[in-house]
Amino acid sequence: MSDHATADVLADAPESGRRSADGVAATSSSAATDDAWSQEELSQLISDYEQQLLAYACRMLSGDWQAAQDAVQETFLRLCRQQRSKIASRIQPWLFAVCRSRVIDMQRTKHSHPVDAGEIIVADPHPDAPSAAIAAEQSNDNENRLAALVDRLSGRQQEVLRLRMQAGLSYREIAEVTGLTVSNVGFHLHAAVRSLKDAIATA
Repeated sequence: MSDHATADVLADAPESGRRSADGVAATSSSAATDDAWSQEELSQLISDYEQQLLAYACRMLSGDWQAAQDAVQETFLRLCRQQRSKIASRIQPWLFAVCRSRVIDMQRTKHSHPVDAGEIIVADPHPDAPSAAIAAEQSNDNENRLAALVDRLSGRQQEVLRLRMQAGLSYREIAEVTGLTVSNVGFHLHAAVRSLKDAIATA
């Protein structure tokens, strides 16, 4: 999200979640304060999970970066309105589940334009170091080849693989995001890895 979008998210934080400089809650209701996100907490959560969510949404939206940003912004806006006590212990899978739901809603009303897989993951070579740039270019080639192989997997296999490898979610958390059982998550992950290994071996 842009700095402006981030500001919009933080501005939407409940008043009960904002604290004064001396650490005293801005409201007299301590119970409400304890169950609301502070601006500092929201800023940290955005910092921790924004890029993961953007990459996840962008892939689901076939590379539509603007739509992915909209989905992620809406995810964090919903977080602002969610009671802290209900999701604090499972914040990462909750964010991915909400983002996934938002993307699915967007896909029902709008068809995203496809883009080359190379546009999704772009390395950041150091322009002042030619050797680093060459290494980055080679790394990009490898990433693009792997991305192309991943694109050949079934939609379900792609999703669980990215949630596991890119977001680092556990089997249980992936099950919570996708609605699958834990055993089904394991089945799809193993099938995806096996397919990738076979494709690489025959490439």
